[in-house]
Amino acid sequence: MAEGGTAPRRVALGPGAEFDLIRRFLAGEGKLPEGVLVGPGDDATVLEGGWVLSTDLSVEDVHFRRAWLSDTEIGYRAAAAALSDLAAMAARPLGVLVSLALPPEGGADPEAVHAGIREAAAAAGAVVLGGDVSRSPGPLVVDVVVVGRTQAPALRAGAEPGDEVWVTGSLGAAAAAVRLWTAGKDPAAELRRAFARPTPRIAEALRLAELGVLHALVDLSDGLAGDAGHLAAAGGVEIVLEASRVPVSGAAGEALGEEGALEAALHGGEDYELCLVAPAGSLRGDELGVPLTRVGRVEPGDGVWLDGGDGVPRRLARGGYSHVADAGGPEP
Repeated sequence: MAEGGTAPRRVALGPGAEFDLIRRFLAGEGKLPEGVLVGPGDDATVLEGGWVLSTDLSVEDVHFRRAWLSDTEIGYRAAAAALSDLAAMAARPLGVLVSLALPPEGGADPEAVHAGIREAAAAAGAVVLGGDVSRSPGPLVVDVVVVGRTQAPALRAGAEPGDEVWVTGSLGAAAAAVRLWTAGKDPAAELRRAFARPTPRIAEALRLAELGVLHALVDLSDGLAGDAGHLAAAGGVEIVLEASRVPVSGAAGEALGEEGALEAALHGGEDYELCLVAPAGSLRGDELGVPLTRVGRVEPGDGVWLDGGDGVPRRLARGGYSHVADAGGPEP
């Protein structure tokens, strides 16, 4: 956790082509302005006074396809993804600002998209504060800026050797839905809902902050392997995941098989669950009212490793979904 001016100004990013590009963007940047407590590298920016800001972009045929979702679901999903960044900071949402780039007439119903955004914001205790509207020559684009507040932001940095790694909920369902859609199949209702209407774990993050157990926190947008990589890089540590402990969605297992579902959980993304690091023995797993599973441990070293059950962890060379390396179709 970080309080006031003690927060690090920049946070190290994990490996991946997308994050290599971000590192190049930031190379040569000067000192951050006074009043910025947490700058690039975490899930959101934190300003003096506890204000937390983040932005998330949803682009048609990159993040979703209109054949898969209703316009209301497109808006809901875009806002939920952005609000999940506030959960990752243990910040209470206050509002969202929305920019829409609309395709030619008949391509999308802007009022339905906005209704979905408003529904997701209200479910998180936030309101729509403003935004912008423009035409698009083709794809629908939804950009959501979220505003929240906390006096003790949870950061990606802070994991220490001996800590435990935990996740909320189950993983892999949204990725399984995408893989079925792209194969020309209809996903089961549970898989479809996981993709169309994810739940930002805001209440759970706030409860964890109240318990005072958070050494590090991230939301799972790019897959457990990729986002655990950010925790490892930010903390300068090694994270060892135990394959048998990863809470893979049962519906994903039925659709993809055991191995395919684990692959979706590790590398698929779009779960919007929480991955947290806490001191050993500080959590039991029944504190939140949703499943909370210990999936690994923190050790000296670097990177993310997977123990397949033989006690010999192997480095995961592949992280999560990358908008740069995996460009060409909807994630994950």
